[in-house]
Amino acid sequence: MVTRRLLNNFLSPRRICAAIALSMVLAVPATAQEKVERSFAVALVRDVLTAINHGNWTGNYTVLRDYASRDFAEVNDPTRLAGLFTALREAGLDMMPILVVEPTLLQTEVSARGDQIRLTGYFPTEPQHFSFDMVFVNESRRWLLFDISVGAFDPITEQDRPAASGESSAEDDETSPESGD
Repeated sequence: MVTRRLLNNFLSPRRICAAIALSMVLAVPATAQEKVERSFAVALVRDVLTAINHGNWTGNYTVLRDYASRDFAEVNDPTRLAGLFTALREAGLDMMPILVVEPTLLQTEVSARGDQIRLTGYFPTEPQHFSFDMVFVNESRRWLLFDISVGAFDPITEQDRPAASGESSAEDDETSPESGD
């Protein structure tokens, strides 16, 4: 009986919410030298892209604007946001796959003061990849959208990628096994 009461108190909704809130705070870097935890970065990106996707479906970007930082909201009324996302909306691309596909994070940068996070990367979805470059600012102990660039591009294949400096492909390498030397 005592064990059940202790377990029920430990698993109370209030304690669970407090534990979740604490884990979110711990995932955010305290100083600029720390990295942004991948799961937290992905959650921020997915959250914003989902709001954009809903705006694209409905033509209403009010939630995106109201959900962002004060500076973002002051500069971007819903009509302006609708204009900025016209090409993405008119392409008719469904961004829902970003909820289940793991993104490639190219950059997770924290500002020197630790009050901004920049996240850059893409979701390797089909038929097109979705790229993002977002800046979040810490307002009232929450990370809110401050700036964004998002787009779609054709998938990158291995043959499309240029060889990095110091690398060569098997076709260019005379000492490769295929060359017969």
